[in-house]
Amino acid sequence: MFLNLQSMKKSSLILTVILIAVFTLGTISAMAQDSGKNPLVMEGFRLTDELDEEGQRTVIIEFTFSKNVVNMEVSENNSKCFKVINREDGNEISVEVEMADDQIEREKRNNINLIINDGMESLKIYQIIISPELESRSGEKLGEELVLEFMSLGIIE
Repeated sequence: MFLNLQSMKKSSLILTVILIAVFTLGTISAMAQDSGKNPLVMEGFRLTDELDEEGQRTVIIEFTFSKNVVNMEVSENNSKCFKVINREDGNEISVEVEMADDQIEREKRNNINLIINDGMESLKIYQIIISPELESRSGEKLGEELVLEFMSLGIIE
């Protein structure tokens, strides 16, 4: 987790988000389909919380997977495999799914970013839900739903 302090001034309000990864699955190997191929797994993630000069908050969650998940053959499907909800009331938060063009930025072919610009409330727990239908270019799917939780801690003056 990284907090972008460069975009914040001393006098501005500091908003923080702690990402607490809560995996609702047994083991990483259990996520793979029994295809005999290398499985598609989430290898990691990073959360950044940015605040611009006008106080607009942007939370970016960068996911890294073990295979190409942004190729044009699977990108439309994969863009629908992410949602963020308020755990308390079940309301979905609007997110933008950002993927690089793997033909131009080959080094980003395993990365998907979620961008949250608004709708988050302080001191609330949110869940990021990744569908088991997330698919790699070579056809492997996650196979099980991933659920990550994070809490918006709020404002520190």
